[in-house]
Amino acid sequence: MSLLKGLFLLFVAALILGLGITSATGLTGKDEYLLGLRIPLEMIQGDHWWVPYIDGLPRLKKPPFLYWIGRASYEAFGPGLLAGRGITVFFALLLLGCTAWVGKRLQGSWQTGLLAAGVLLGMMGMASESRRLMLDVPVAALSMAAFCAYLSWADRPRWSTLFIAAITLSLAILTKGPMGVIACGSGLLALWWQRPDLSRLALRRWPQHLLGMVLALALPAIWYIHVKTHYAALLTKVTQDELAARQLAHLSADPLIGIVTLSLPWAFVGVTAAWKYRQDATVRLLTLWLIISLLPFFVITTFSRYLIGSLPALALLCAVGLERASADHSFPWSRRLGSLIPALLCSLLALLLWRWQLGGWLILTAVTFVFLVFWWHSQSKAPSLILSAALLWTAAWGIAFPHLGVNAVAPEAIALAQDKNVVLFAGPQPALLPILLQKPLRQTSQLTAELTPPGTLIAFRAEDQAALETQLSALKRKAVPRLDYQSLTSAGSGVRFNREGSGREDWQAAWDQRSPAPLMSTVKLWEVLP
Repeated sequence: MSLLKGLFLLFVAALILGLGITSATGLTGKDEYLLGLRIPLEMIQGDHWWVPYIDGLPRLKKPPFLYWIGRASYEAFGPGLLAGRGITVFFALLLLGCTAWVGKRLQGSWQTGLLAAGVLLGMMGMASESRRLMLDVPVAALSMAAFCAYLSWADRPRWSTLFIAAITLSLAILTKGPMGVIACGSGLLALWWQRPDLSRLALRRWPQHLLGMVLALALPAIWYIHVKTHYAALLTKVTQDELAARQLAHLSADPLIGIVTLSLPWAFVGVTAAWKYRQDATVRLLTLWLIISLLPFFVITTFSRYLIGSLPALALLCAVGLERASADHSFPWSRRLGSLIPALLCSLLALLLWRWQLGGWLILTAVTFVFLVFWWHSQSKAPSLILSAALLWTAAWGIAFPHLGVNAVAPEAIALAQDKNVVLFAGPQPALLPILLQKPLRQTSQLTAELTPPGTLIAFRAEDQAALETQLSALKRKAVPRLDYQSLTSAGSGVRFNREGSGREDWQAAWDQRSPAPLMSTVKLWEVLP
């Protein structure tokens, strides 16, 4: 493959993944607007580098690498959604490139690799998570890069490739701790199991492996020792909270649901390929890689996005299957089954936009129709399937969803908060106000006298007003309303945007009134009096 063609494909992939990321009403989630976008802002404000800070405290729950890059990007390009979310798009491109390289390495053809990258590009989880400044795509990309570097070193032992493998694995661990080992480690275990010659080679080269492991663990160990030395009590509490949240040894079938959801519409194509071509050595390797990458998540409680690192193996299975299918026209019902949920979700989104007289519904309807035509036609070729799936999620997340106006911030709120001390109470809402103001602001569910000097603006949802009034009374503080406005607001998940406590009657009212207003939260800004 020529360099020019590779650059062109990367450019197209960047457009598909990056469309809509500059919109403040685009797809987001609590981990992004509460942490990912705000932490680099507070690092700049407090001039923190080595240990990230949020809300006045060290951020020790996750390692710091993504926040280091976040601050560097804000410093270089100015704080904003493009500078933040563009980081995730970059790592998504790295993940696509690594997947393509592994496909070429395993099958000896760039066709397999490009098919796999195209499949991965059109998976729902890739399309959604690449649009948010969160940890899951970067850690998967770095772990896959480490796996690629190791494969290159195994073929042709050079210190440079061993060093790259160690550094990328180190950065993956510095991004999300043990999760950084999943994609690389599961791939290596599958490779060594399927290729005894490579496992014997690894044993013969144990000094190099030992050195690589030392290099990979050195920087994470240094960072951990530093925070253990300086913030021992806080680190202990954070670790205990994290272990409790993960519910270790709690058996769950959630990974099966999660991997299917993340990989739609390709999930059943990959499963069918794994079964139909199970006698093929490459297919057995990829199937084993996929299974090993999922195993840890059966005994810990996580979010489905943690499984992003499992998607390359599934995408490669789909690619091998598509190459075989070009000869025998297999997978028609696997494709049709996989297309149903994406088509239903996009149709519902288009229906809401049409009913509420908002933009974006027409193009989403047209793209969904084209997607269904290609995915239900038994003779459709791989390029048509890949492009229609990728464009479907781009139309949904990048074009249509922002028209809903979720987390829209009134211009008056931005102007009012521009030069004031602002506290985001509970919620938090307005969720994107910090990045729009280019200031971290303070988020809390427990007000103190230090946080609320006279003149402070407190931003909150009407649902949290009772709790706010109780805390202000206890502090002997009074506050007066300065601004109210209505908006659909994120409730943790990026796609849950109805007002907390709203029910079927509210949805019916929104439908009848042809307006999302019955589902909106009232966002209020109060100013603390002297």
